[in-house]
Amino acid sequence: MPSSRWSSLAKTVAASLRIDLAEIVFFGWGAPDLQSFARRAFWFPRRARSALVRRMPASPTVLHYVGYDDDRGGIVSVIRALAATQTSPCILGVNTGFVPSREPGLPVLELPRLEGETIGLRNLWRARAVARAVRAWLQADVSRVFHGHSRAGLLVALWLQRWGERRVVVSVHCYGRQRWFYRRAALKLEDRQFWLSPAMRRFYGAKGSDWEQCIPECVNVTAADVRQPSGSAAVCMAGIGFLIQWKGWHHVVEAIALLPETTRGRLKFRHIGAVGATPTSAHYARKLLTRTKGLHLTESVEWLGEQPSSTPLLQRSDCLVVASLNEPFSLAMLEALYAGVPVIAADSGGAVDLIEPGRNGWLFRSGDSVDLARVLRSLVETDALAKIQIDREGLRRFSAPVVAQQWAAVYARVLEHSK
Repeated sequence: MPSSRWSSLAKTVAASLRIDLAEIVFFGWGAPDLQSFARRAFWFPRRARSALVRRMPASPTVLHYVGYDDDRGGIVSVIRALAATQTSPCILGVNTGFVPSREPGLPVLELPRLEGETIGLRNLWRARAVARAVRAWLQADVSRVFHGHSRAGLLVALWLQRWGERRVVVSVHCYGRQRWFYRRAALKLEDRQFWLSPAMRRFYGAKGSDWEQCIPECVNVTAADVRQPSGSAAVCMAGIGFLIQWKGWHHVVEAIALLPETTRGRLKFRHIGAVGATPTSAHYARKLLTRTKGLHLTESVEWLGEQPSSTPLLQRSDCLVVASLNEPFSLAMLEALYAGVPVIAADSGGAVDLIEPGRNGWLFRSGDSVDLARVLRSLVETDALAKIQIDREGLRRFSAPVVAQQWAAVYARVLEHSK
């Protein structure tokens, strides 16, 4: 090409502050290489070089907002799993005075205090102050994205959306009572609000088919997580999660008590998990212990308290019990299946999108201790456990690297549409 044409091309690119022609010229270069090249190419027109650097896609920094006082709970576990993939830099949005307890810790941004899992007029109004601080954080860098996870995160996202901010994404992690509010939020946020599974989307009456507009929770797993033979004659069951009433641990106790004595003697249930932070949860935990003793189940039921990892328990368990009504998408369920441990779950929530009765677990009627007892009895008296065939390859879609890539595509689209 004649030098005059090169000069004309360079002037055109510099004048328009666009890089489309430059991208075509250097087609095939990776984005980091091209960006580095643009910085070093002193002979390239300065304004075009600046525009090229500015337009190069970079990994966005994502503020994963929860509005919590500590880092316990499943939502933070999901964020930690995503951060571990190093797909995008992650910051945890928390309340002022946040107390970390996990290692390694995540970078945090402390913001005005909200009740992380409350939707109400008071929390909605207070979310305005958080949204102002988040908007300032977003405006400091065009490659930043806000990702709300908790109920408080949804409130903050709605304020940001009201003020015209497009770099906002929301994950709904709960089955809330105020379904109308979530439907209205979905109309406002459109394709930037996501459900955990098709069952959750149906619960809220949102439009879509199959896994459309759904991105699940995820876990990090290793080969070492695979279950080892327990070597016990008894069927060893595990329970994992907070000692709070909606988790339904009382149904497990009642179901075991309903079994014939000979069957009950061949079952063992072990639970790990902390007592919830509220007085109501503490009262519930005391009632569980009292009820266990009152039904003479101390030989069959163990409450082991909070543990640093669920892996040791799963490795010596024959099945996991998820007894809660509308459990959003149990991380313990995912961890168990990856470890080769089948799952007994209530027939509501995310379990219905993952558990295939007879193949990787069993379902019982939500809130029905009698039906749960039926399932437990079948595990002891039949070869149901021997027939289990868990497809670990099919679980890859719930692994942190795969889910992180799904979110990376969402963030890239949100950034592109915010220009």
